[in-house]
Amino acid sequence: MAQLAALSESSRIAYDQQRREWHANIVLRSEQVDRLHQDLLDIVDSNLQDSDRVKSAAAIDAPPTMGKTTALRMFGRDFHRRRIAEVGEYLDPGAETTRHIPVCHVTLVGKPTIKALHQQLLGFYAHPSGRSELRQALSLSRDLARAAADCIARHDTRLIIIDDLHFLNMRTNDSIQVANQLKWLANEYDATFVFAGVALRESGLLREGRTGQDAALAQTFRRWTVLGMTSFALRTQADKREWARLMGSLDKVVVLSNGHPRMIQDLSTYIFVRTGGNIGSLMDLIRRGTSRAIRTGHEKLDRELLDLIRLDEGAESGRADREKKLNRLLKRELDEGSEAEAA
Repeated sequence: MAQLAALSESSRIAYDQQRREWHANIVLRSEQVDRLHQDLLDIVDSNLQDSDRVKSAAAIDAPPTMGKTTALRMFGRDFHRRRIAEVGEYLDPGAETTRHIPVCHVTLVGKPTIKALHQQLLGFYAHPSGRSELRQALSLSRDLARAAADCIARHDTRLIIIDDLHFLNMRTNDSIQVANQLKWLANEYDATFVFAGVALRESGLLREGRTGQDAALAQTFRRWTVLGMTSFALRTQADKREWARLMGSLDKVVVLSNGHPRMIQDLSTYIFVRTGGNIGSLMDLIRRGTSRAIRTGHEKLDRELLDLIRLDEGAESGRADREKKLNRLLKRELDEGSEAEAA
């Protein structure tokens, strides 16, 4: 705190800005994320079949604010680095004209169509399909698909991440066509597809067809591995250890001048009650709390400050119920400990 007070006004402004940006971009690699990454690596690494063989794909189906996109970006970054280390940054050493792009990541928006899907894939590779002289040549979906396939093959892309798949409305013809196209592309491209979205099972996207055109997709459906992400819990000792490790990870990355090494761990039960173990709510609480701590000069996280932070409605509406349940759990554990000590 003395060092902080000794900063000049301009230095303090710059330092506080750097800390706000740092806290806003904290990324935690929890045990759940590690397990998800191992499952994805199992699928990607096993997809070394020749191009004429059907490949497996993965679908991450989880509620909002579970950290799906963050986990996928971390996985894509790690996979990118591994492939660059294996193959190199360029696919033609010496000439350095064809860049190696191991991972393609696109996000569905609005009302997806097959044409829009392929345009997004081409946009990721900065393909000049948007130029006026090429619009007519690439006006048909099959031409766009051919151009996208060429980019994927030319840059040796081995992982294609399609995020926000829940934008597909399986009650519309366009979405059904896109869904069918995605299922086939997962087999046609020499890459592993990883899809992510909310309530994919309920949307009908993961439902296996049995008649008509849907029956032809049954084999492809069988090759989709559905993975999930959930909120943290405190039901078992393993749950509590994982939550405690997560709190310890936050203690290591939060930068406040009046804090201490176990500042967040000492608040672990309170933080669970506030957030319900939801990673999105947790990170909002930490980001907003650190921002207020810096802005007010409090320079630490404690219950007094965090009580002032408003979170999403899901976290706030369930807070009272979680407090009651947690108090009952703590009382039961305390009673069991007293009985064991007496015995």
